[in-house]
Amino acid sequence: MLPPDARTVLTDVLRPPPGTMLDRAVALTYSVDLESALVVPLAFAGQVLRESGDPVAVMEAVRGCADRVDVFCQAGQITVPRRGADLLAFLEPVVHPVRRPRPGHLFHPKLWVLRFRTDTSEVAYARLIILSRNLTDDRTSWDVCLRLDGVIGKRAVPINEPVANLIERTLELCVMPVDEQRRRGIEALVDDLRHVDWERPEGVRALAFHALGVPGESLPDFNGTRHLAVAPFCNDKGLDITVPNRGGTIVSCQADLDRLPDGALDGVTVFVINELAGIPSEEAGQGQSVLTGLHAKLYVVESGHTARVLLGSANATDAAFGGNVEILVELTGTKGNLGIDAMLSADRGFGAILEPYDRGVPKEEDPDDLTLADLVRDIAAVPLTAAVERADDALAIRLSSQLPLPATAEGFRVTAELVTRQGDAVTLVAGAPVAGVFSGLAVVDVTPFVVIIAGDLRGEKLSTVVCAQLVGDPAGRFDEVIARQVDTPEKFLRFLALLLGLAGDATAVLGEGSGGGTWVTRAGPGILELLLRGLVDRPAQLDDLSRLVERLNSTEQGRKVLPDGFAELWQIIDAVRRELASEGAS
Repeated sequence: MLPPDARTVLTDVLRPPPGTMLDRAVALTYSVDLESALVVPLAFAGQVLRESGDPVAVMEAVRGCADRVDVFCQAGQITVPRRGADLLAFLEPVVHPVRRPRPGHLFHPKLWVLRFRTDTSEVAYARLIILSRNLTDDRTSWDVCLRLDGVIGKRAVPINEPVANLIERTLELCVMPVDEQRRRGIEALVDDLRHVDWERPEGVRALAFHALGVPGESLPDFNGTRHLAVAPFCNDKGLDITVPNRGGTIVSCQADLDRLPDGALDGVTVFVINELAGIPSEEAGQGQSVLTGLHAKLYVVESGHTARVLLGSANATDAAFGGNVEILVELTGTKGNLGIDAMLSADRGFGAILEPYDRGVPKEEDPDDLTLADLVRDIAAVPLTAAVERADDALAIRLSSQLPLPATAEGFRVTAELVTRQGDAVTLVAGAPVAGVFSGLAVVDVTPFVVIIAGDLRGEKLSTVVCAQLVGDPAGRFDEVIARQVDTPEKFLRFLALLLGLAGDATAVLGEGSGGGTWVTRAGPGILELLLRGLVDRPAQLDDLSRLVERLNSTEQGRKVLPDGFAELWQIIDAVRRELASEGAS
């Protein structure tokens, strides 16, 4: 069980092995918080950046890996950002909403598949991370996470087939087709995944994977003599599967346990999380809540001296095991290492945070809440097109769809907004194709991220972000976003170091001063060294810098961003860059 701190736990398990760099990554998750997703690329960047909150560092980290990272999530489960951050533009090619696999069920897996390489070796390393949490900023719940590392070999390893099939099924379910180049990269990663020999964790003698809800894949075997089920959501049919004959222990949440029918918990020991046992996260002193909730999904099946642990995304519900797309990893070992008593012990396991369940008055879910959530998911599964048009001295986006909105939207008020212009809404009509225009846009307002808001007669509202297909993207849009972020000489120098991949050698542009160093604001030997190294090692990055310098030089305010003396130095470097590019072309 791990404290779910998005900036510590997730970045730690994503961090490349020493001496390697990220080559490709695919993440499957139920829900996504776009602002949390911005933090993830910092795990793949240099040590200096890993804990950075600097928007310039975040921007360059996302830019640096956007063509190698893909995140798939349930359509309708992308959280609306609190503000329309410019940096979200760099996530546009990364996030891919996925349709529900069948009516009434969800795309609900939580895993990362990563491939790492070194500069000098053809050997590739793989990592598989299976979690119980989503890519969100929830830091108040207990979660579980398993990381497996291995080497990509030449021999196919049959146990990996379910995970490979899961990713292939995910590609089939995408609301919008994945770009062909990205698709080829993902398919190559899947092929490598089939050839990974994983290092087994200590005390584990066998591994197996279960891709629930994927055609051709079977359910895990829960036959045994004693059982433990840990899941925040449970129902009677789900417990029939995971705790057959009710022999064992259940750990869940008060509300779900209260809703179970009378007698459903006879013969089992039942626990909930003791809120008084909550342990503060590292940021608790800054107003963060202690860990009191439960989000882990973990099952233990004992038989004889053997124990099997299954962990991943599946709750103890019939939906999880009867139609949702889910992932579980099965670890086999001895009862002494992986058994129920080991899991529930106060010193080795998580028994210290539990307390006995005391049945309360059931709090029934409002069916209207479920109807609203289903409607938002169905709307989010309608493919949208966002066509950019010129309107006088500004831009406009014409939002449209070929398919109509669900007829079930009748009686609801449904609107759409651009994530960059929240509050400027167009109304959508139930049973009709989407049609709306957003006008008066600046270049940086252009985005395929659209906020859908649905409200019912009770006054309740639910919103999500959907990803439209952007047509007519204006040239230089991302350069404009960069220019808005790089708005001081200090930020320009940070961008320069990050752009050239020298974040770990930041002293090249640092001057000695109080507090361990301050960024210099003049073109000294450190900047010259960076640019010369860039000419030799990273000429493509200097192309990016050239566009930024040109944009900054076009306005008086922009020229103030360039450090003193940089313009003159850049003329020399740029002349050499152009000459080298011309020689390369010939």
